[in-house]
Amino acid sequence: MAPAPSAATPLVAAPPTPITVNRTTTSHSAAAAPSVNGSSQFLHITQRPGSLETATATYEALLEMQNRGGRMQVWEQAPDNTLAEVMGRNASGTTQQGRLAGLGLALLEQVASTGAGYRQTVVDMAPAYSPDRIQGKAMDALWSFKSRPSASVELSIETRSGARVRLSIHDQREPSTTGTGMSVEIVVDGELSVQEREALRALAGGFDKTVQGLSDDEPKLDVEELLRFDTKAFARLELQLESYGKDRDGNRVLTLGAQLQVDGDRRAVQLRSREGVVKMATDLRQPAQWGTDAQRASAVEHYLGRIDKAAERGQAQPALVDLFKSTFAAMHSRYDAPQAGVGLKPGTPLHTQTGTFGEEGQGLLTGLADFDASITATTRATNPRRTQELDTFHYTLNQSTHITGSSSRNRAVSQTQTAQLMASYHQSLLVSAAPRLDTTSASQNYLYNKVEDRSSTEVDLAYDNGEAVRATLTQAMSRSQHTTRVENNQVTATTTTAPGEQSRHTDLLPLLKQLQRQQEAQDADDTARRERQATLQAWHTQVLQGL
Repeated sequence: MAPAPSAATPLVAAPPTPITVNRTTTSHSAAAAPSVNGSSQFLHITQRPGSLETATATYEALLEMQNRGGRMQVWEQAPDNTLAEVMGRNASGTTQQGRLAGLGLALLEQVASTGAGYRQTVVDMAPAYSPDRIQGKAMDALWSFKSRPSASVELSIETRSGARVRLSIHDQREPSTTGTGMSVEIVVDGELSVQEREALRALAGGFDKTVQGLSDDEPKLDVEELLRFDTKAFARLELQLESYGKDRDGNRVLTLGAQLQVDGDRRAVQLRSREGVVKMATDLRQPAQWGTDAQRASAVEHYLGRIDKAAERGQAQPALVDLFKSTFAAMHSRYDAPQAGVGLKPGTPLHTQTGTFGEEGQGLLTGLADFDASITATTRATNPRRTQELDTFHYTLNQSTHITGSSSRNRAVSQTQTAQLMASYHQSLLVSAAPRLDTTSASQNYLYNKVEDRSSTEVDLAYDNGEAVRATLTQAMSRSQHTTRVENNQVTATTTTAPGEQSRHTDLLPLLKQLQRQQEAQDADDTARRERQATLQAWHTQVLQGL
């Protein structure tokens, strides 16, 4: 056993008091706290909060702690800031969400305060007999965190000035021979201005909320605050998160993988779970088509209802559908449009200008930014007697808008929405739930359904010298379902339901001219105003619902 240090700081139960261990021989002399690029030297020890009573900080005392079943926290650097305080608290947590709580906020606060890089690691482990043993176990734990973490988070930000900031978290909550704990790192490439550091601080709460939402047992995308980042300070933001668990056989598996990319023109997210994959991208280059907050909220609500109907028809897993819905709502939670007239010179493209369409024309659009969204369930072969019968679910939504014209009085817009559902699933003959299929013939009593649906809605508007000259609404839909009936492992019937394609073409020009006339009188007539708003809402609903 190594000799006890000549002086030591006593350990206390709460909050943990750091102890810097000074080695007494030349070969084990204590180094200064490592820089962010220096080698790791785990020479700082604190007692795990609440685990033991006050004890003298000698290695003899550590031996007593081991005999009494105690544990200790070993730090890469002295835990003397708010970030380390959060890490020390979270290192005793048992849930992934609890262990990551507040870390994102503390990391951004740290870099906002200093503008510099930083690195810290805490290992929660059983006491060891000597400084060398402590050092070795702590280094083993650090490598374990980074190679096989229970969760990892990385946020990368590029500023307008060209500086880059990368924040990373590696957490290991699963007990192992090296212990549990976490490691964080801040890397700054370039110099951060005062304004950029304040913009980072303003982003802290949103970053933390996003990590908390994704690390929940029922993950969801909560990025509304994160999307409020200062576009004058930041050019690009990218977030990656991975969370791992164990399957029924005890094997380590990815439970959630998330990737979010945001810049001034586009947002894109991909979420991977054991149930499937959710993808979505929104195009922010055409603020001319965006509606009011109320119109956008109404559009999102309608789309969430359509997702529910598609999920019910295709028998999708509820957890994956909920993730898709939270993603769709989050990606349309807010848009940051340029202020009207600011920075717009003659000849500026019409699609970049807010206020391009009047209230009556805007009411015939969805009010949403263009997007591509999809949900794809993990394909499963659930019937061991017929492995070619796969359970699948794939649903896509899309909106694209084309705006042309020389001015707001001479403009045209074509907006198209499409949706497609392709799914297949097994259904019990007696109930709507999935049957329990095995290799016996007695289990082979079910319906196997294949569903394929498509729909589209297109709005086409044109104005000449401020007057509406074209306004049409074209909607189309097709639905089909093929069902195979199996009884005692024998196919007894096959049916196909395909009502054929339905379509409808509506000339909205008379309506649009009527709305324009009502616009002129609505300020003086409250009744006319209410009637006009009701008409606009009714047609906005029709545009969103389709056939």
